[in-house]
Amino acid sequence: MNIYLAGDSIVQNYTEEEFIAGWGQFLPRFFKPDVNVFNYAKGGRSSRLFINEGRFEEIDRHIQSGDYLFIEFCHNDDDSKDYKSMFNRQTPLGVPDESGRFPVIAGVKMPKNYIPPEYIEALNNDDSITDKQAVLNSVLAINQSYPYDTYYPYSKDASMGSYKWFIKQFIDMARKHDAVPVLVTAPARTFFNDDGTIMDAPGCHGGNNFSYIRAMRQIGEETGTPVLDLFSYSVELFEKIGHDNIHRYTSIKKGINKGKWPDDFLKELAKPETVSENTHFNKDGAMLITEGLVELIRESKNPQLCELQSSLLHNVV
Repeated sequence: MNIYLAGDSIVQNYTEEEFIAGWGQFLPRFFKPDVNVFNYAKGGRSSRLFINEGRFEEIDRHIQSGDYLFIEFCHNDDDSKDYKSMFNRQTPLGVPDESGRFPVIAGVKMPKNYIPPEYIEALNNDDSITDKQAVLNSVLAINQSYPYDTYYPYSKDASMGSYKWFIKQFIDMARKHDAVPVLVTAPARTFFNDDGTIMDAPGCHGGNNFSYIRAMRQIGEETGTPVLDLFSYSVELFEKIGHDNIHRYTSIKKGINKGKWPDDFLKELAKPETVSENTHFNKDGAMLITEGLVELIRESKNPQLCELQSSLLHNVV
């Protein structure tokens, strides 16, 4: 059996010397030797960019009947953040209906010289950037790097493609090959409220009661796809660890982020000038997240995960 991983920096593999780690690199430790894990996740990728860059097609070419496809996208799709990643990463949710369900709006391909007008407007309103044409030229260069003649662009109202539609492309692709798609909600960011709870705000899974997490759960329900709710697991875990201790498990934003683990990490963490981050995990944090994901697999009552459950090791060294 093969497990394919589609995702971002939270999932991807890192080198042994890097302190940062993704849950995808530890996942093979929890499965029997005859299970192969192919990690296609890459930092900075959203569901839309993963398709535009051709990474989606790579999995499409290799996945087969009986395989599993794990899908985790959120952080880079989140368009409640600054506009600067709008043109290549962000994927809009669209306006929810009266019951709170976000729409599934099909993507529309455009020529690679197309730049979303919403991005151009935001750039023109950014007084901190003087040479705006240079920025637009860099955007066009990125568009030209895509392997196809057209691409899926951003649209603020989701009229040219909504988040749930892009996630559904992964689900449909897996099922086309008689493989099993599995949705994974992204771990929480480690921003805390004063009362010790995880913060819900723009830039944190979309804010508005973690809108991107809700959308992922919705598309799972609507398509009958198993959802491993790593977000809820991580919220409970992080609130238990607490604000004062959480950076023992996160990566380093400002400072040295590689060396001998864990000795060099602890030395770097103790420096007053070191700045920890609130999105990515170090090796210990990523292992905690992987253990949580495996526990969610083990405890699932979804029959689509039965073969996956039978391939788990009982004891992990």
